[in-house]
Amino acid sequence: MGATAASAFDFSSYTDAYSNSDYREALNMGLKFFGGQRCGDTHNWMLEKNNDVAKKYCHTQDGKGSVNGGGNGNYDLSGGWHDCGDHIKVGTTMGYAAASLLIAYDLWPKAFQDNYDDAYGAPNGIPDVMDEAKVATDYFMKSFIDNNTFVYYVGSSNDHNVWVTSSKQSDMGVNNGGDPRPVWTTTEKGGPQAANYASALALMSIHYPDATYKAKCKEYAIKAYNFAKKHTSNAGIPEFYGSPNDEWTDELALAAILLYRLTGEESYKNEAIGYLQNKWESNSPLAWDTMSDYTYYYIIKADPTANNGAGGTFASHLEKNVYKTHITTAKGDPNGFPYYSSRWGTNKLACGGAVAAALLVKLVDDGVITLSGNNIEEARNFNERIVDYVLGKNEFNHTFLHGFKGDMTYRLHHRNAMGRNDNPPTEVKNSCTYMFASGGMLGGPSGTGVFGNVVEGGASYTETEGGCDYNAPFVAAIARIVAEKDPVEGTSIIETSITENSFMVYPTCFEDYIAIDLIERNYDEGKVLAELISIEGKVLMKKEITNQISSYFETPSLAKGMYFVKISNNGKSVTYKAFKK
Repeated sequence: MGATAASAFDFSSYTDAYSNSDYREALNMGLKFFGGQRCGDTHNWMLEKNNDVAKKYCHTQDGKGSVNGGGNGNYDLSGGWHDCGDHIKVGTTMGYAAASLLIAYDLWPKAFQDNYDDAYGAPNGIPDVMDEAKVATDYFMKSFIDNNTFVYYVGSSNDHNVWVTSSKQSDMGVNNGGDPRPVWTTTEKGGPQAANYASALALMSIHYPDATYKAKCKEYAIKAYNFAKKHTSNAGIPEFYGSPNDEWTDELALAAILLYRLTGEESYKNEAIGYLQNKWESNSPLAWDTMSDYTYYYIIKADPTANNGAGGTFASHLEKNVYKTHITTAKGDPNGFPYYSSRWGTNKLACGGAVAAALLVKLVDDGVITLSGNNIEEARNFNERIVDYVLGKNEFNHTFLHGFKGDMTYRLHHRNAMGRNDNPPTEVKNSCTYMFASGGMLGGPSGTGVFGNVVEGGASYTETEGGCDYNAPFVAAIARIVAEKDPVEGTSIIETSITENSFMVYPTCFEDYIAIDLIERNYDEGKVLAELISIEGKVLMKKEITNQISSYFETPSLAKGMYFVKISNNGKSVTYKAFKK
């Protein structure tokens, strides 16, 4: 099935296959797909544009059904995203997807446009990626019924009894996945899911323009993280996405390092690094059960030399994952496509590997790290090759992004996208012309040249499935490409005056350097100047801050003691304390 070593795919000379406008179109389609995943009364565009659907909303009674198989609840758990082409709501995939979208914006903000508001009306001054992600973060905050009760799942396998739109299904009764659906909570497990919620909420608190919403997201990010710390186990969670008891360290470490990014509190960074001590994660691509490469990126940003005590620096772990796992695996296929041990959603797994490569490229491009001998162009080209493969530069000559450039040859296992309410039989589903060019990414081939174009039967659940955790890594993988090839100026949220939240200065107890992170804010006029000042008031160093994410003061020769970092712009300034150990 794979190529021989002599004919290994050559990533060093790969050139991208699509135009800048094509990549832009694909990103926007892949992102808007999340609008077709919206549950409740949240403006699901696939329902609103479906002339055969009278009720343009669904499952507004979530939270009123049975709780853990017992009596009914009295909670508001409406909203959020459907899991896949079905209509259940799953904490595992929703948390991973929301965190991935917001990480993509955090790293590559110039990839994202403002084409619409949260109801698909006129642009609202907020990048569309945040309008989409806010549907999830609104739901995340509802999911903590109290400080010790976490809702991780809404719905049941009854959801799969009928093939109709989510609007129709919500009126079909509990036995067919309708209102009021059962709710599943935990007071002792679910740490990885809660940690991913915390990561998404922390990033939303950093970037969202409304101060009240930012503060609420911060409050719930800390609440979600504290729950995750108390209840790290994920064993026994009765849902489709269970994982072994010890697979939680990467999720909690990511939440902790993002809370450090949000608050500047050293304890969060120490906890993040502590979770991963003497543990290397992982040789698997980013996915709903593996957040390691995201975690490595943010730890490296906070401390490029951080070492986990066994196996080297976190930078070396990320480099190893990219080259020894993802690129090496892809080189063994004649199409440059990596087939990992799992065949469930090969496209989403390949995109997870491509995101890891994009993270490494960004660290190198930003001057945070250097490689240990590997060619960074291979990582850059691997990222682009995987995106191109999904878009249609593959052995099948058709796109796996449903509807891209008008191509809907390959079918997506997705009820709202098909738009039918007649519960059609298998043969009708497998021959039906789809109603919407949904932008959903199909699961992908089972092997080189092996793909069955059916939504039911065969390998449909691995090959034509699509959902939140499929599109999220695709959006993140293509975001680096679009930010580089077709950057959008002026869609990042603009702060007209600096505040103490405009920057993060760290570490507060420093040795060889002080880092200044510009938290993705742009300033219209005047330069932003950082000054390192002694306790006597003497300016020791100056540095102009640009729209680059990080700047550094090199401080190995400074004496021990207290210093100040003053950052000024247009006559206003903020000052941070720092101590030389």
